[in-house]
Amino acid sequence: MKRFILPVLIIFFALAGTRVFSETGYVLNLYHFNLQYVAGSEKAMRSIVEDSFEPLLDFYLEHPGWSADFELQSQFIEYLAENYPQVLEKFRRLAKTGQAEIISFHYSDQLVLAFPSLDQRRSLKLVKEIFEKYDLPLSGVVFLQEAQFGEGICALAKEFGYQVAVITPGQYDWFQDDPGIPYFTCRGLEVLKKENFNDPKTGLKAKWYFLGDGELVITGGISPYFSFLFKPNFFRKKKLEQDFKRLEKKGYKIATISEYLSALHRLGYQPRSLKPILDSPWRPEDDKGVFTWMGEYNSKWEEDYQLRTENWRTRSWLISAEKAGISWEKLKPAWKHQLNAEVSDSTGWHPLPVEIEYGHSESQKVIEIIKNLCPNCAPEPLKFDYISISAEEFPIKISLSGAKEKELKFFKVKDQPGLFALEVKFSAGIDTKISFPFTGSEIIYSPALLEDQLVKIPLDRIKPRLHYLGLPNGLVGLKPGLWLIRDNQAGCLAMGINPKQKEIHLRVKKAEGKEFFFRFYILEGNERQALKFANNLNQIFLQ
Repeated sequence: MKRFILPVLIIFFALAGTRVFSETGYVLNLYHFNLQYVAGSEKAMRSIVEDSFEPLLDFYLEHPGWSADFELQSQFIEYLAENYPQVLEKFRRLAKTGQAEIISFHYSDQLVLAFPSLDQRRSLKLVKEIFEKYDLPLSGVVFLQEAQFGEGICALAKEFGYQVAVITPGQYDWFQDDPGIPYFTCRGLEVLKKENFNDPKTGLKAKWYFLGDGELVITGGISPYFSFLFKPNFFRKKKLEQDFKRLEKKGYKIATISEYLSALHRLGYQPRSLKPILDSPWRPEDDKGVFTWMGEYNSKWEEDYQLRTENWRTRSWLISAEKAGISWEKLKPAWKHQLNAEVSDSTGWHPLPVEIEYGHSESQKVIEIIKNLCPNCAPEPLKFDYISISAEEFPIKISLSGAKEKELKFFKVKDQPGLFALEVKFSAGIDTKISFPFTGSEIIYSPALLEDQLVKIPLDRIKPRLHYLGLPNGLVGLKPGLWLIRDNQAGCLAMGINPKQKEIHLRVKKAEGKEFFFRFYILEGNERQALKFANNLNQIFLQ
């Protein structure tokens, strides 16, 4: 027996001098970086790299035992390659060793929930090309600008080979009550809710230390909007280091989302199917959906209506060019500008004039490129022969409230039975709404990126709150057999569904004195007819 004592003592003392992590304790950090934080500002872009991104990379390089998730648009990678190759090399080094798990699901930080699957497919094609070009490992994790999430995102992510999407608890809780369950499936994709987890039975523990704007981590919460204060903060970096060391002593590993997901798999946890939720962005309790980016004006210079409607008119040039057979390589620059124009920040929480001008400028570049490539590719929208009718002859009653001046015109469409059109022009008041009666027992719509199908959500399976949707194909059910379709090129803002008030509305808030024009269609018909009409009208181009 004595011959075993020495080896045992050697192993004992070796372990005593080594920090031993619990295999089932994980600290998670997801740093969301947005090169378009102040869209159109080169100064802000450089400051983001120099004062927040690179210092955070250096922090992890100084601590090779710690890992984290970095989410960014793939355009950020291009920008680093062109302007900061040494920073890109640091990032690559962290990614290759597994310290940095890189998340990217869009080329630009687009308002994905407001645009069709085609645009996002082109965006993901660019992501793949850029990561291959710069020899970076792309993770199977999905997280988007403004934490956007929906069934269509799940379906497209699964199709493109991603494994798991991360959602925020507030996002889920806005629609459902489901505490204590961090792990779901949606359209074949795994879904991880940002929620601390502790299971005494298996010993699995997870603590979310940070999920949010990565720009704020090293700067101590200061954003790029405050350039004179946006600098690395020594005390914030020191606190981060101390907190991580303290958590390590408690048996946690500073890890990646994929490591935690692997532990869930290894320990036999089975995800539950996600209960019904609608398309939603970050903090729906604040904006109730995409309304913040598509209808709520928080400054006198904001242009939600102009920019989002312009996005749709501009992308019609790209659709015409694709249909004309112009190659991907030739159209790639135009698509990059289009995706930049679709960025959320130009119509976001508090957009600056430079961000609004950025949106207009990127759209104009798309048209210039297409005109040069294909002089005969000017888009031709669908045309209908209208017959004027009275409001009483229209199939539903329309309400327009809060407008200073207004004009409503009602039509039936010639030679198309069951199809009616409505044109609305108004000068906005403080809070203006165009309301349509919603008497169905379920919400029927095409989720963003799933414009080829309709999803039905019974009202008794979801919290009866006001929900705003981007509706890329403009289609939503009013009641069985009756459909509302927004013509996106004739005015595109969010549509609100209010089950309590039994209405679906388009709303413009805090845009007093601004002029607006919208066109809607009412269709009496079945689901197949409604989808076909909406997708043709709005040039969804599903191929």
